[in-house]
Amino acid sequence: QLKPMTPVLRSPMLAAHVSVIMVSYGLLIFIAVTAAIALCSGRLRERFYRLNSTLLYPALFLLAAGIFIGAVWANISWGRYWGWDAKETWALITMLVYTLPLHKGSLALFRNPVGFHRYCLISSLTIAMTFLGVTYFLGGMHSYV
Repeated sequence: QLKPMTPVLRSPMLAAHVSVIMVSYGLLIFIAVTAAIALCSGRLRERFYRLNSTLLYPALFLLAAGIFIGAVWANISWGRYWGWDAKETWALITMLVYTLPLHKGSLALFRNPVGFHRYCLISSLTIAMTFLGVTYFLGGMHSYV
């Protein structure tokens, strides 16, 4: 049964917050899919390594921007930037997990295309937890089921 949205959810910041994060998740899922393809196809491995390494930057920028927009909106709506809600925490975990491959210079695992692709594929589980797991298993302010 549909209920009217509460006034706090009618904010234009909600649309910006959700849209920016969903574009980020879309890029990160694209990276995971191409990582799986690269692991199955040796000839595409290097090409997808370069592509995915490049796509991590806008994906993480958008994720950070979406979290920031959500924090500003939370402060306006509830008087606090961060509440350690399960969705907030898992979004932060996702961002931190995906920042590791940006440190290729100091982490040898990410200079190897196979290691990089495996990591990106496994890292997609954090998106699944953030997007689905929190809603269906952990609940909290961001659970709408």
